[in-house]
Amino acid sequence: MKMMVLLSNGFEEVEAVAPVDILKRAGVAVDIYSTTGHDILKGAHNIDFIADEILPDNMNDNDYDKISKDYDGVILPGGLPNAHNLRDDMRVNEIVMAFYNKSKVIAAICASPCTFEKLGLLEGRKATSYPGCINPDSCGEYTQEPAVRDGNVITGRSAGAAIDFGFEILKGLGLESEAETVKAQIIY
Repeated sequence: MKMMVLLSNGFEEVEAVAPVDILKRAGVAVDIYSTTGHDILKGAHNIDFIADEILPDNMNDNDYDKISKDYDGVILPGGLPNAHNLRDDMRVNEIVMAFYNKSKVIAAICASPCTFEKLGLLEGRKATSYPGCINPDSCGEYTQEPAVRDGNVITGRSAGAAIDFGFEILKGLGLESEAETVKAQIIY
């Protein structure tokens, strides 16, 4: 299993680190992609991250298809302005749609479900987000649960829900027993 994380500057650090840590503990490979053109990313609380990869500026249908074949899903951490940067980045939109159309995991937490909202992917689905970051009417059912999985679409509420969000991603990947093992390891 292999997941990709998309980040720009201003991301919520906990929402990036906690799910990646949970996934790696379960044996899932994770690559962090910078959408900024630079490998150093600055979080919302001024913590620097080094990306594994830089998303190319000029991507085409073949690039999106290759990414969605190479990975089992994509994660969009929240934080501002990161969530809006991702929502407004056509490459991110194309990547999310490529995974969605192949019924692979798409996961967004905090403010980042706004990308799914923009793409109409929350219609008829149960979802959550940081309060006020999406219109509850854009979902089939808006909830205040920490993390929600509806089919291949996973949403998380906030930084405080980042661990629950990571476990929902594992479950979405079909790794329920691995999720239970990691829960025991971290005394969750």
